[in-house]
Amino acid sequence: MQEYIIHECEAMPKNGCAIEGRQTPSDAKRIWQLFVYHEATEEDLEESHYLEQVGEFVWQAILEINHCPYCGCELTQTKSASEKPEFNYHDFRSW
Repeated sequence: MQEYIIHECEAMPKNGCAIEGRQTPSDAKRIWQLFVYHEATEEDLEESHYLEQVGEFVWQAILEINHCPYCGCELTQTKSASEKPEFNYHDFRSW
């Protein structure tokens, strides 16, 4: 079972991003991730046959972070030099 926490701050945009912390019972510390995304509009639906409805993700980038890029709040301890932050990018306009 994973425990999720959402970081919210006034400086963060209301749309297009979210910051989430997750921790499993076996994890010693919480991992925080910045999700940056674009939700489909009518225009996006016309350009891609893979998108089906307004509001679904067109693309998303997920970056592991230690501090909130909007308010500067420290979210977790800094990783050691041997630990590399993870990131992913997904484009849902085609397969």
